[in-house]
Amino acid sequence: MTAGQILRHNGQSVLGSVSAAYVQALLDTAAARGVERGRLAAEAGIEMRHLDDPAWRLDLNGLLRLFDLARHAGGDDLIGLHMGMQVRPRTFSALGYAAMSCNTLGEAVALIPRYESLVYDGGSTVVSTSGGRVRLAWRSGMPDGERMRPVNEAIVAGWLSFGRWITGIRGEIREACFQHRRPAGGNEYERLFGCPVRFNAEDNALSFDIALLATPLVQHDAQLRLLMEQRAREQLQQIHGAQLTPRVVVAIRQRLPQRAPTASEIAQALDLSERSLRRRLQAERVSFGDLLVQVRRELALHYLAQPDLGLSEITLLLGYGEQSSFTAAFKSWLGLPPGEYRQRHFASPAHGG
Repeated sequence: MTAGQILRHNGQSVLGSVSAAYVQALLDTAAARGVERGRLAAEAGIEMRHLDDPAWRLDLNGLLRLFDLARHAGGDDLIGLHMGMQVRPRTFSALGYAAMSCNTLGEAVALIPRYESLVYDGGSTVVSTSGGRVRLAWRSGMPDGERMRPVNEAIVAGWLSFGRWITGIRGEIREACFQHRRPAGGNEYERLFGCPVRFNAEDNALSFDIALLATPLVQHDAQLRLLMEQRAREQLQQIHGAQLTPRVVVAIRQRLPQRAPTASEIAQALDLSERSLRRRLQAERVSFGDLLVQVRRELALHYLAQPDLGLSEITLLLGYGEQSSFTAAFKSWLGLPPGEYRQRHFASPAHGG
């Protein structure tokens, strides 16, 4: 692997990707607002035939572009939120049907961290309990909250909508949180969630009473659950195989906003020894250093396309201590400084860089 290559697994960007079913859900939401599906897909560079292929994935940049186009075409600035409120089992592929057929809401929630990458592999869900409450938190591998707003809204609202659908009850939510700023027309959040909504939060989350986990599901079916979980495992194998590389990429991406992680830290996070991590990566013809460089490179290109991010902010998001270090690294990848690259390739210059 050379410094000039874009690192991809199974043809997908290391920034993350979503399933064809999730793209279908977004197109459905836009269509309900009068946007023609085929035209919207074409503008986003998506061939409609791909949407019938369960193995097809759309990378994160493609998803964000589709959200932007759908928002403008339908005149709906909260399209991510509204998409989430309309989800059904098919939106989540095999995970949705497996969750629907569980005995209780608690069993369904427990499936999310295990199989969520079938839907979107650009982050992770963490389920925690404290003081009689459950906190379901979505931690994206992408820290630029404003750009990720429709994705984060669709995910959190999707949990709520799907939970209400499979239980048949409204279920009281104690608090909802989002990383982004409160947008104009933000009262829609309180109306949909029916609880206080906090913005500029550390993550995107729902909080509710632990007693709700015991709520029985309307369509529980033990045999269907076993069948759908088996299908979910098969689909995960098709997407990621048995390779370690995708897991390492996700772990690096999630830690970069703080600082550049070491191989030892990543190994510990994946319950491996550092020696085992390096040996398995070597068998996959890649090194930890290669992965760190390539994730930083693709993230850098993604951030440079965001006009509201200055070079100093990008430096920190990529885990560099000094802007000069980022500049030197970027020049080694693409032959020119990041500021000049931005001016040549993106119409809107950065502010505060």
